[in-house]
Amino acid sequence: MFEEIYRESRQRTVGLAMGLSAEDLARTVPACPEWTVHQLIAHLAGAASDFTTGRMEGAPSQEWTARHVAERENVPVIELLEQWNADGARVDELERIPFQLAMDVITHEADLRGVLGRERLPDAVWQPTLTWTAVRRLPEVTAKTDFGEFGDGPITLEVDGYELWRAFFGRRSRRQMESWSWSGPAPIEKISFFPPRDTDLVE
Repeated sequence: MFEEIYRESRQRTVGLAMGLSAEDLARTVPACPEWTVHQLIAHLAGAASDFTTGRMEGAPSQEWTARHVAERENVPVIELLEQWNADGARVDELERIPFQLAMDVITHEADLRGVLGRERLPDAVWQPTLTWTAVRRLPEVTAKTDFGEFGDGPITLEVDGYELWRAFFGRRSRRQMESWSWSGPAPIEKISFFPPRDTDLVE
């Protein structure tokens, strides 16, 4: 599953980024406000490069991702996309890739779609990864979403599936997660792989 997710997301994201104006590339990405669009693409290219060369020390820390951006600060976006395609093709040839790499690319594809005002990430991409993630991160929760119910924990959560998926990757604030319909104590600390946002993000 993750190999296909990574390959197809890379292809879509490259398509989204091709031909962007200098103004678009300089936009701050609301979902990860420390980066511009150009810097987000630099990270994606850098992650693929590091994975294929085995340069994974410190992954997936902020220092690791910051190095991707710093090393590619003055590289034109067309070159970044060419590098990513070349390294990504080598990733595609592997029989197995870490789920973190696939999750990272679709999360940032969603970030990019948001800042560019494009339509949301296709449901067929994020829904399987939500189910896979939720039963592992929240074993005490039964989640009732707009596309089905999963989990068998004693706490019931009624929530829009896309909202929960984005929250797993640090794209929702604590206030937003607490506002969902919980039947019991909300395990907010277990939801996100990263700290919750300080401010709300509405997409």
